[in-house]
Amino acid sequence: MLKKWLPVFANYRRDGYDFDALYDDGKAPNKHKKIMVNFMEDNADSEIYSNELKKQAGFGKNGEKGFDGAITNLMMQTYLCNCDFKKRVNKRGIEYGWDVAVYSSIEHIYGYDYVTSCYKDNPQDSWKQIVDYMHEMYPEATDKQIRKLLK
Repeated sequence: MLKKWLPVFANYRRDGYDFDALYDDGKAPNKHKKIMVNFMEDNADSEIYSNELKKQAGFGKNGEKGFDGAITNLMMQTYLCNCDFKKRVNKRGIEYGWDVAVYSSIEHIYGYDYVTSCYKDNPQDSWKQIVDYMHEMYPEATDKQIRKLLK
């Protein structure tokens, strides 16, 4: 996605909600809140390894289930993103193993004001802008194909 389209896409995918308002209105499950609290307020600039986030949010063996699904939903709603992939570091400071996803909020990367700059627009108008752009870029694509790609 082009950076210039991020605010439009975020407005559509978030339905104009910041995460805390979405949760307060009962439109986000508690498992999403357990993850997002690690990226809100004093933690707004956090970058967290996926394995650490899983523990911090209370997922795992004896905890909450569905971590991967919750992360996927939060990424689809543009609240979180993979900001990097890094190797874990052991107690001696030596990297080891496969690279692990590092998550952060979209606002951490692009800034709150930029990401939310289209919140004043109706989310359906944002959807229309995206679809119109897709038709412009891919004139042979049908509405059904575009809808399937963007949903």
